Amino acid sequence: MISKGPLYTVLNGVAQLVKAISTLVINKVVVIFLGPSALLFVGNLKSVLSILQQISGAGIYEGAVKYITGEYKDRPTFILQASLSLMLIGFLISIALYFVFSDQLYVLLQLSENDSNLHPWLACGLLLSLLCFVLHTLMQSFFHGLKSYKIIVRSTLISSLLTLGLSILLIYYFNTLGLMVSVFIPSVSLLLTYLFHFRSVLSFGRMLFGKPFRFHIFNPILSFTGMSAVAAMVFPSILIVIRILLVDHVGVQLASYWEGYSRLSLFISSLAISSISLYYLPKLVEANTVEGLFKVVLWGFKFLAIVALPAMIIILLLGSYIIPLLYSSSFLETIFLLKWELLGTFLKLLSFSVSFIMIAKKLTTVFVMSELISGLLFLGLSMFFIDKYGVVGASIAFAGTYFIYLLWSIIYFGNRFKFFERD
Repeated sequence: MISKGPLYTVLNGVAQLVKAISTLVINKVVVIFLGPSALLFVGNLKSVLSILQQISGAGIYEGAVKYITGEYKDRPTFILQASLSLMLIGFLISIALYFVFSDQLYVLLQLSENDSNLHPWLACGLLLSLLCFVLHTLMQSFFHGLKSYKIIVRSTLISSLLTLGLSILLIYYFNTLGLMVSVFIPSVSLLLTYLFHFRSVLSFGRMLFGKPFRFHIFNPILSFTGMSAVAAMVFPSILIVIRILLVDHVGVQLASYWEGYSRLSLFISSLAISSISLYYLPKLVEANTVEGLFKVVLWGFKFLAIVALPAMIIILLLGSYIIPLLYSSSFLETIFLLKWELLGTFLKLLSFSVSFIMIAKKLTTVFVMSELISGLLFLGLSMFFIDKYGVVGASIAFAGTYFIYLLWSIIYFGNRFKFFERD
């Protein structure tokens, strides 16, 4: 391990913590001014945006990092140009999908004919957000590949604060329109903060366009895009289905409460994963021996046990105080969801610590199958438990899915890389 790794992990964790807190504050503002049901609206909109972002090339980020830090570190221009080519294709596909399924999206977001004034804002917001996403993702892969962690951490921090301030103002003054626009702000603000690092941006520009730009496809990066596309079409889509199931079975109010607890779980997992991945993923890529790979995975487990687990225990013990602070006292009606969501979150983090090997080692087929199967398992368990236990069924299904996923990850990768046969 390089000495600066843990330090950058902690600093990135601080930046991600600010980002998570900013999002939680925005959720509080949403509940106060628009009510709990608005969480379902923004949840579905974010799921759709996530799908389109993944199609636009989020998976290319991991691919670019892998090859810029690895075998193509002496030819980064080739990787960046190939990545941009794929991202532009993904961007055009995403825009085409939006226009093809726009009517279905309006129904999902419950936008009636009286809300037709929101339609142009939705289209323009998605277009601008996706374009900014493509650009800042490519720039971040460049900075990440060159291990310029300071720029990434600083930009994340500033972007989170900008997003927080602008979102609160938009929601307060423009209500539903402001809420919709606030979903698109993070990508725009992150790109702007990267652009403020003029010297680094100029270096990035020279590397990308220093040689004549060639529109070409690099098959190994394309495999990362394929993995990302599968991930995009599975879990965000299933979350949309689960929200619909909950509304049908328990009503909008309880479904909104579940959305709040689910988002808290998402914030915790995103914070932890983002904190360790800045250092964790490149080290997995660089690990060329079973011993080295095992040490990196063990480091991930230790980090989660030392940092994430105590934090979740504190949240569980103080849940009756934390939940009203994050949302409103009405959410205490479903406080029983908290233990299941936290259990599922911890199991998810443990399983991801192992399954990150699939990204680092480009195990495309294994990744695709595991995502499809775990996604279908989550959906199947949700349908069963929601019908049997109501709103808590979705949280039980979440925990059950990642318990099974963790067991599978340990057994599969333990056997494949002979972790259990070490001397």
